[in-house]
Amino acid sequence: MSEQKSAKWYVDLAASANALAEELGLDDFASQKLRDLLITKGKEQFMAGNRSGIKWARSGGSSSRATAPSAP
Repeated sequence: MSEQKSAKWYVDLAASANALAEELGLDDFASQKLRDLLITKGKEQFMAGNRSGIKWARSGGSSSRATAPSAP
């Protein structure tokens, strides 16, 4: 039998999404949609090599859209 290992970032992000969904009282369907959205966007940004996003995050970026990074 082979056991598939997931990347640490994926496991951490999924766990965070699950915790948030539970805190918000989301049902299973909504929890899955939240998890899918976060992981899909995370993969897209990683694959795009979003350097402005990395710079923004390292500078202590907030969740406010007004301070989000602009496109390169």
